Formats: sequence, C-alpha cells, structure tokens
Amino acid sequence: MTGAPLSFEAELPWLVAAIGVVLLGLCAWQLVAQRGRRLAWARRTALVVLAVAMAMRPAVPGGEVPTASIQARVFIMVDTSQSIAAEDWGSEPRLAGVQEDVVEIARAFAGADLSVISFDSQAVLRVPLTDDGSAVIEMVRSLRPEIAQRSRGTSVAVARDLLRTELERSEAADPASPAIVFYLGDGEHTAEGQPESFGDVAGLVDRGLVLGYGTAQGGRMQASGFDTGQEPGYVQDPSTGGDAVSRIDEGRLRAIAEQLGVSYLHREPALPIADALQPMAEADGEADLDRTEEARLELAWLFGAPLALLLGWEALSLARSLRATRGGFQGRGA
Repeated sequence: MTGAPLSFEAELPWLVAAIGVVLLGLCAWQLVAQRGRRLAWARRTALVVLAVAMAMRPAVPGGEVPTASIQARVFIMVDTSQSIAAEDWGSEPRLAGVQEDVVEIARAFAGADLSVISFDSQAVLRVPLTDDGSAVIEMVRSLRPEIAQRSRGTSVAVARDLLRTELERSEAADPASPAIVFYLGDGEHTAEGQPESFGDVAGLVDRGLVLGYGTAQGGRMQASGFDTGQEPGYVQDPSTGGDAVSRIDEGRLRAIAEQLGVSYLHREPALPIADALQPMAEADGEADLDRTEEARLELAWLFGAPLALLLGWEALSLARSLRATRGGFQGRGA
C-alpha cells in the first residue's frame, strides 16, 4: 500500500492554519515596522512556524502494520536503565533486542490497546493505552538508556505501582478486555534494598511474558550522556578501574514472572518470538498478518528541540527587557 509522501493529522486543521496565518501576518508587519528589532521578530516568526508545524502533526508513510480485531489491554514494560546498553545482544546493545521484540508484540497484537511504561531509576508512562501500534513502535525505537549522571540506582520493581494504577484504571473503563503484561529487562537490580513484589498485581493480569535480555558472561555498557558530540565511552567499574560489565540476573526475572503469574523467556538474537506471541494474541481475536494498512510516522517531535531553544531565547530576552524597564523606572524615581 502506498500513500502521499507527507500527510497532516491536525485535530482542527483549518483553525490551526487560520491562527498561523494571523500570527505570521503580525510577525511580517513587525519585521517591516520595527527595523531595529528584526532579530527578535525573526525569532518569533520561527516560533510561530514551528508551533504551527507541530500542531499540524505532519507524518510520512512508515511501512505497513497488520490489521486485526484483537480485544485486549496490552502493557509493555521496558527497561531503560544503563545496563540495557550492555553489548551482549550479539554485538549490539540489549536495547536493540528489546526494540525488535516490541515491534513483534505490536504486530502480534495489532488492533489491541497498547501501552508502554519505561523504567530505570523511575517509572514513566510513555504511551497511554492506544490502538495506534505504529506510534508505540516509533516511540520505543526512540528510547535511549538513562543518562548515566542522572542514575540513582535501578529497582527491577520501580514500575510496579504505575503498572497497577494503569491496570486498575483500564479495567474500570473496559472490564471485558483481558490484561496482558510484557516485562522486558535484564533483571539487574542496583537500588538499595530488596525490590517490591509484583504479587499484588497478579490478580489484575490475565497473561503475559517476562522477557530476559543479556548473557551470563555479560557485556560492556556505553555510557549515556548529555553531549552526543563526544566519542562515547564505557561505564567504569570503580572497584577495578576498568570497564564495568553487566550480566543478566535470570533469578530475579524468573521471580518477577512467578509473582505476575506468567512465563519467563530468555531472549537471544537468533530466537524468534512470534511463536510465543501468536497463541496469546489469537485467544482474543484474529490477527491477519497478510492484511495490512499503512502506518504513519509522526514528525512533530522533530520540532520540539528547536522550539524549546527559541522559547528559552525569547524568555531570556523578555527577562532582560523587564530588568531594563525596571531600572529605567528606578532611575526616574531617584
């Protein structure tokens, strides 16, 4: 299936366009009228253009996803701690395997409501329940390990309370649909104390899988940081002075699976996961992988960083103007 190279999915496109035209007209007028402040009005023009572009929700075709009639609530929990960067998924980081498997989960449960929770030193609801599988896939593909400088240690159960909240909320809204939970991680627990049990969540879960990534030999971890322009280094082990090595903790992963009342599956690059997913998906409907529809890859997020920078610049300029104005008033009062 093919489509237009670029499409827009704004909720009220004509309203967005009308507001954009008015604001751009104002900016153009000020650019001509206030020649001494052209830089400021050029900045504001760029702000308007970026804001309108985001509101229009541009997207390009992003491949095809299968159509289906599966009725289920699927919760995907993804480990984004520093250890998920360990390079023992073949020669790639574990996160590469996690991302590949999320794509397969989204394909197998096409048509179901999908949600994504990431966890490292804290748990974050990345995607509330949605039937847009392509949005889930693109979000997970953009995930990166936690910034090393921010890490305060990771509990394998840090997302338990958030998962429980989302399960209870969704069950109240749709009690007829089963809840399916996928936990994707390496079991490495670096927080102080023992992790909390998922046992009190099990009653809300109909089925699922705990998927484990990594090897007993372990792998080095490229350090995640703020400066993407620098050559990435590896996380260091202060006790040895060399590169730190992360190893899978299958004991903890099996314990989580037992607490949730689901099965545990160790993942390897050459081991397909479709065979494990298909029976679970078919229990709630039919997923015809031969019938597909075009997925959309939204591009609005690309405008977020430059928009934030311009807003920061505008705020700084406004603060300077206010200080100058206040100083002028004080000078007159003296």
